[in-house]
Amino acid sequence: MAKITLTTFFFLLITFFVLTSAIPGGRTKIQNVKKNKEIQDLGKYSVDEYNRLQRGQKTGDGDLKFSQVVAAESQVVAGTKYYLKIEAVSNSGVKKVFDAEVVVQPWKQQPKQLLTFKPSPKKNH
Repeated sequence: MAKITLTTFFFLLITFFVLTSAIPGGRTKIQNVKKNKEIQDLGKYSVDEYNRLQRGQKTGDGDLKFSQVVAAESQVVAGTKYYLKIEAVSNSGVKKVFDAEVVVQPWKQQPKQLLTFKPSPKKNH
């Protein structure tokens, strides 16, 4: 049986990691977002957090109701940053699409943070 040196072992381990991991900095499109529970949960979190922040500022026209995430991308940063296109329903019953950015850092006390939440430009849906 062939012996593997420590150097060879680490080279193989690093090669495996590089080939199977996301490269930091680049955005990756997430497939099948409508069936992806983690992504749908992040979308619901985004709407809930937006509603909470709006109530705290006493601005805005009431709570939004989460419908679904319709598109998503991820980016490896210090954690994972998600770019979500979220469909939500306003109090008046109008369906709208929003762009949200959420960073997930599981090691922190608050592992999720909503960075942005704004109406999506019409040309993007």
